[in-house]
Amino acid sequence: MVASDTVITLKGSVEIVSEFFFAAINSILYQRGIYQPETFKRESKYGLTVLTTTDQGLLTYLSSVMSQMESWLTDGDVQRLALVVSGIDSGETLERWQFNVSVDNGTDG
Repeated sequence: MVASDTVITLKGSVEIVSEFFFAAINSILYQRGIYQPETFKRESKYGLTVLTTTDQGLLTYLSSVMSQMESWLTDGDVQRLALVVSGIDSGETLERWQFNVSVDNGTDG
């Protein structure tokens, strides 16, 4: 199986980029059936309905990842984030989502 690559560019404040990335991770996990659909709840964000996990173990893990990512974004230490979906048994990369990041520093110009 050939891995599928997708590139998305994110631009905005640390808060906006973080919220989008969290929603994107949840959407990918839901849409790809990586977690059971009943472990997601519907929420409204930016006028859209998004699904977010209710799995406590996943929430704990994502909280840790998001905290580190927000630190990198705040310090300007990250230019891209990647989410890799790999096979459990083979470890083979099935999908790779790359998010190019540009954080606004809040100044004009």
